[in-house]
Amino acid sequence: MSLRPFLRNKGFRSAAVPLLAFQLLGVFALPAGASSTTAVGYSGRATALRATLLGTTTVLGDTGPLAESGGAREASLLNASVPNLLTAKALHGTTIGQGDRSRTESSAANLNLSAGDQTVAANFLMSRAEAVCGSSGPAVTGSSQIVGLVINGQPIEVTGEPNQTVELPLGAGKVVINEQTKTVDGNKGDITVNALHITVNGITDVVVASSHADIVCRANPSCAGKDFVTGGGMLAAPKASFGVAGGIRNGAFWGHLVHIDHTTGAKIKGTGITAYVVTSPTSRQIKGTAMVNGQSGYTYQVDVTDNGEPGRSDTYVLRVSNGYTAGGTLAGGNIQLHKPCR
Repeated sequence: MSLRPFLRNKGFRSAAVPLLAFQLLGVFALPAGASSTTAVGYSGRATALRATLLGTTTVLGDTGPLAESGGAREASLLNASVPNLLTAKALHGTTIGQGDRSRTESSAANLNLSAGDQTVAANFLMSRAEAVCGSSGPAVTGSSQIVGLVINGQPIEVTGEPNQTVELPLGAGKVVINEQTKTVDGNKGDITVNALHITVNGITDVVVASSHADIVCRANPSCAGKDFVTGGGMLAAPKASFGVAGGIRNGAFWGHLVHIDHTTGAKIKGTGITAYVVTSPTSRQIKGTAMVNGQSGYTYQVDVTDNGEPGRSDTYVLRVSNGYTAGGTLAGGNIQLHKPCR
């Protein structure tokens, strides 16, 4: 979104006034930070869940839009529900714009949906979208992960290809897996990735784990700045789902934690970040305060490692002050270390 300031000059008649008006226009046309003077324009948004049921729309786990100047936004939710339609857990979303790229991710766990005679369930869902200013112009990429997808009682093999579609019986609707829309036009690139898009005709339209990123490339970007780490995923033992984010934004600690242990029922939600530490070139440590099963007064430490794409060897370890520990190599999901221009 560009700024287009203007000045209306009504009733000025002297020869000196047009010059003054011209000078004022010059002052207001290029304010500090205006998009026309920045090397890169960023945009992004993560939405963990958007559901329309009989004309009423509910949005949960929404980061809101990333500023054109970049930055970092996040959202998280332990439990989510849309009455008479669905439930989900461990909603997580982040969008980050810095250096030469915009990068967005969104995830959710334990989705259960019932609409009319149609049912959809999944253990874990995640989407990722990235828009980059490269040497030859903008480029966009995206992907999704879905673990344990079941539609109307039938397990569905997820191919990983964009826009895999499953038609519902008797023309009742459809389910689109890894739904992607993207464009590259001139110096702009944009992409939206929805892990799952469920349409039941006349009843509901649901998008789970939606990630949007776009970028406008005007000049060589600055590669200075702090890093962030984000991730959503699942553990096999103990069986758990999580969403995590950490970093330093504008001089203040930034991030969140949601973690659900499906074996013990423990639910941990971060209430504040107190430390963000570089522990190795690919590892970060996040410390913070937390609520456990709705009770405050706890602290936590998360250690994560980004071992490269597609995330199968990434690690996550959570330690809580009450003695609870869970972690290891991810059984699904991804840990992403965000560095400017990397």
